[in-house]
Amino acid sequence: MPTIYAGLGLSAEKHLLTAAQEAVHQAKINLQNKKVDLALVFSSIELSNSILLKTISVYLEGAPVIGCSSAAILTTQGIMKQGIAVLLLNFPEGVYFNTACVKDVASKGTLGSGQELGEKLLYGFRDIRRDLSIIFLDGMMKEASNFVNGMQQRLGTSFPLVGASASDDMRFVKSSLHFNQEAFSDGACGVLFGGKLSYGLGVKHGWQPLGKPRQVTSSRGNIVYEIDGKVASKLYEEYFAYSLAELKNELKRISVLYPIGIYLEGEKEYLLRNILSVQYDGSLVFQGEVPESSEIRLMIGTKESALEATHQALQEAKNNLIGKNIIFVLVFDSISRYILLGRNAYRELEIFKKELQPAVPVIGLYTFGEQAPLTAINYRGRAYFHNQTITVLAIGG
Repeated sequence: MPTIYAGLGLSAEKHLLTAAQEAVHQAKINLQNKKVDLALVFSSIELSNSILLKTISVYLEGAPVIGCSSAAILTTQGIMKQGIAVLLLNFPEGVYFNTACVKDVASKGTLGSGQELGEKLLYGFRDIRRDLSIIFLDGMMKEASNFVNGMQQRLGTSFPLVGASASDDMRFVKSSLHFNQEAFSDGACGVLFGGKLSYGLGVKHGWQPLGKPRQVTSSRGNIVYEIDGKVASKLYEEYFAYSLAELKNELKRISVLYPIGIYLEGEKEYLLRNILSVQYDGSLVFQGEVPESSEIRLMIGTKESALEATHQALQEAKNNLIGKNIIFVLVFDSISRYILLGRNAYRELEIFKKELQPAVPVIGLYTFGEQAPLTAINYRGRAYFHNQTITVLAIGG
């Protein structure tokens, strides 16, 4: 039976050209020297530039490349804070794909840019069944929820869309996207698959609701002004017995351990939102849209609940591929989970090693946001912009 072939190559070399050569050479060997149809390239931010991608393109004889920068790269071989990972793919007859990118999102607007990427990806798919789209967004993109909405207006509201927001070295200053021979910011890139692609998807976070339901009584975009008719910051000030100044000082810890969860009718899990900042007037700025009139809960997470979510997400992905061999696995893991787990981050990789065959390549990154349906068990529903989730995409053949 025709199958997909995947070859993973890694390099922790600091020298850019050496890293590119080493990773691609290793990936080609693992691809069994088959033709390269598509390459996924993740790198630490200091290596993410056009020279790296042009070098890789030469070795790959111009095969399409997509990917992005990351605070750290995840593979079953470990967590690399510096270096690059290259996944080379060879597709059988009957699997089709198209890659595209958009730039200058800040000036064009997120909704229109999402529509533009969707239209570009659809090119050539008139008479072909569409299966799945994987996208990468600039991690500094504002109103990323609107970008996802724009894409779905073109691809379809229930079309399965999976993606990651690029990250940097935890400075939250600048992230980078990879598209063919170019590295750039303020944009997005992606791939649309069609034909006969088999995949399984799992999306979980592990945070549990805390306290009573509350209502967002005033908000705009990602800024919440009032909750239950009170200044938004009072939710945290009263729960932790903090002053506004104390809340600001403890914000990083609180945002990771105690995000808010948005209740969505018909969904099994809450949609999480991190706090980015507390304004002088007590309004809360979140990493993602919080609609007015939303029912929300304060949420709490622990290391063990986060690891259990990893296990559940992987099992969901595997369950959706019954009867198929897993060819490779993509993992998009929130940077908040990395901060929460700390020295225990390696335990997530142990879960993948235990549950997957040794020959299955696993590649992923820590993100500044994830894009996926909330209920992944049948992955037929609206895709959302997430915080603090782990998204596991298993490709079968």
